[in-house]
Amino acid sequence: MQKNQVEEGNVKIVTKIGNDTAFYNPLGEFSRSVFVKIFSAYALLKGGNLTYAEPFSGSGIKGIRLSVEGRGFSTFIFNDIDKGSLRITEENWKNNVVNGEGIFYNLEANDFFQILVNKGRVDGLDVDPFGSSSPYIFNAIRAVRGGGLISFTFTDTQVLGGIHSEALEKRYHIRAKKVQFLKELQARIAITNVILEASTINIAAFPVFAHVDKHYIRTYYIIKPKASLSSKLIKSIKYITTSDCGYSSLEESFYCPYCGKPTDNIGPLYIGNIFNKDLIKKAHELSEDCKRCSELFEIALEENDNIPFYYDTRYLASMLRTTTPSKNILLERLRTSGYKSSRTVFCPTGLKTCAPFGILESLFYVK
Repeated sequence: MQKNQVEEGNVKIVTKIGNDTAFYNPLGEFSRSVFVKIFSAYALLKGGNLTYAEPFSGSGIKGIRLSVEGRGFSTFIFNDIDKGSLRITEENWKNNVVNGEGIFYNLEANDFFQILVNKGRVDGLDVDPFGSSSPYIFNAIRAVRGGGLISFTFTDTQVLGGIHSEALEKRYHIRAKKVQFLKELQARIAITNVILEASTINIAAFPVFAHVDKHYIRTYYIIKPKASLSSKLIKSIKYITTSDCGYSSLEESFYCPYCGKPTDNIGPLYIGNIFNKDLIKKAHELSEDCKRCSELFEIALEENDNIPFYYDTRYLASMLRTTTPSKNILLERLRTSGYKSSRTVFCPTGLKTCAPFGILESLFYVK
């Protein structure tokens, strides 16, 4: 195999032809596998024969994988502002056994979105730039039909994690700090950003799935152009009260009821549901060929996503100066005590529970 040739999933692509090069990130392979399953599940639930578009094609790997491995999409519209990248995308499209029609544009992303609007919009759109998707959210959402699916990638993970608080407030208008539920915080800040951008044009962007890796945050939405639905989503934007001892709550308090120290308020943050269980169930059914995807969707189907934060058992054990108990044993004890509890897709050592913090804390000392 040539140095510039890549095999991923069921496709083969090149990233360089002559002097032309196209961006390809091998660390995003799992993210692209999840993308194929989610978009395929959506298309099948909608009856198929749908139109997909991407404004930042790079090598074209994502759309080509959806065409080859996915289901339900028949038209694929690729765009890249770099002519060399677009030539490589076209070549990769020709050299794979694709299903559907390929259309190619060489435009700036926001100009591309306007073309899509003028041509009647699309059913599925993936926005995957380098850095934050924020500059493109407004115009991207306008390019999707009512009931359509859109996904965004955010790679400014340190900012979204509250590590650079001033940058976070400036870019996303949210106040946060580094917390034990870091990855869910990152996802919910990104989701809040999309919901608020969509609301300015009376569109409701309903979150349907999200997952976070070290290098990226991926969020998915169903678009519904109705002002009343947008207002409903905004009513779920509130604050989370946290303390360094591990306490988190939706109830406002100036001092932690457990350690007595001053609390921090994180927000304004979307605290509603972020998983569409019907869509995820279908994606899970399509994941027999991807064990890691299947495991992710299985946890998402179980997760109590109406609780907008998780407890990291390692963090709590450190705060309590005790050994880390088995997460499965903790979940069993919480459920036996009548508290709805689950795993979370955001952290392998995390759990979600409606139990009071003091109850969870006491279980760390049970032998």
